[in-house]
Amino acid sequence: MDPLHLWPEPLRAQTWTGDAGDLTALADDVDTLLAACGREVTREHIPRVTAEARRLARHFRVPEGAAAQAALLHDLGGIVPRGEMVPLCRALGIPIYPEERQVPMLLHAQLSVVLARERYGVTDEGVLQAIRYHTTLHAAPNPLDLVVFLADKLEWDQGGAPPYQAALRRALRDGLEAGATWMLRWMASPEARLLVPHPDLRAAWAAFGVTARG
Repeated sequence: MDPLHLWPEPLRAQTWTGDAGDLTALADDVDTLLAACGREVTREHIPRVTAEARRLARHFRVPEGAAAQAALLHDLGGIVPRGEMVPLCRALGIPIYPEERQVPMLLHAQLSVVLARERYGVTDEGVLQAIRYHTTLHAAPNPLDLVVFLADKLEWDQGGAPPYQAALRRALRDGLEAGATWMLRWMASPEARLLVPHPDLRAAWAAFGVTARG
């Protein structure tokens, strides 16, 4: 069964016949789909994250094309209304944590992975993994995971520059892992105002020696 029949109508109405390796065409299709679904915040967020992912990838010698592809697709699962994320994931056979039932938006990364595979034909497991963990990171991230995670945090979708942006950029002078450690510590602080820590985030905290505060 083609899982795409379960998705919002604009997705089903706009088919993709291109090559996901053509990043210009991919960016255009993603933008068109987000516009059709009325996701203007995400539509503005994704190009900024992609530009940042490219910059970080070049600086840290991570494959730029893979970073850009993951960044273009990382939030696409957000086209699904939050109230429909849990039922859709259940229908797709995606395991759901209790924390994800409590905060369904935490499922958007897994839905983005499904779209990357099913709509765009992405088969690079490294790209799919970076999409999957861009919100939370995980216990054993590779450089591509770190690039996409940090690009998403440097160019967040909350309007304006994040309050920690300058400090995170300073931390990145010591490398991707130093930047990730700093970001994870911030996410473990009261300032982050997390509704609920995802199990993958808790695993990342443990792996990076971070203790939640507050």
